[in-house]
Amino acid sequence: MERVVIIPALNPDEGLRELVERNWELENQVIIVNDGSDIEHERLFWELGGKCIVLHHKENLGKGAAIKTALKYIREELWECNVIGIMDADGQHLPDDMEKLLMKVPADPMALVIGTRTIDKNIPWKSRMGNLITRKAFRLAAGVEVSDTQTGMRAFSARLLGFMSNIQGERYEYEMNVLVTCAKARVPIIEVLIQTIYHDKENSCSHFRKIRDSVRICRQLLN
Repeated sequence: MERVVIIPALNPDEGLRELVERNWELENQVIIVNDGSDIEHERLFWELGGKCIVLHHKENLGKGAAIKTALKYIREELWECNVIGIMDADGQHLPDDMEKLLMKVPADPMALVIGTRTIDKNIPWKSRMGNLITRKAFRLAAGVEVSDTQTGMRAFSARLLGFMSNIQGERYEYEMNVLVTCAKARVPIIEVLIQTIYHDKENSCSHFRKIRDSVRICRQLLN
């Protein structure tokens, strides 16, 4: 069983190297999508190309577009891939947690497995508020309760590859659209508890604007 982990990356730090190394130890193929990073990061991507597949966007197209670029590559080039995982490059996701999701997929190959964080007072308030907003909007739009709608750690079978590739959205809204589309198509959403990691109180390493992007996503959902 070949497993592929997709990591969209925009101006990542050296922590990305550790993610690749650990996934390599776990025998996971890695696809990094350089989503328009600046020239200062070219050397890092070039070096990582020795242990993983690195795809490039000439300009920043968004996280959803980066994921779709990797999914297209898997469909066209990695025919033996059975399980696909997606994780963030900013250090908030651990490869060992990704492993939990990947191991869960074969038991229900027609389900979406998501890594769920514990949303409590230890999480930066902007992240906590953003999750609350999107969680309530998701429940209204999809009629399904998901405890962490903003988690970017996900895994699914290659049977769902075409389904995931056709979901609308080029930026962060793609991840919410995946949840809504799965709910409406009655694709089971399985939650797996993962560690909650933030670098500082403002979660400054993330490119996601917690309130602004959450409101934009919710507006789209409710429309």
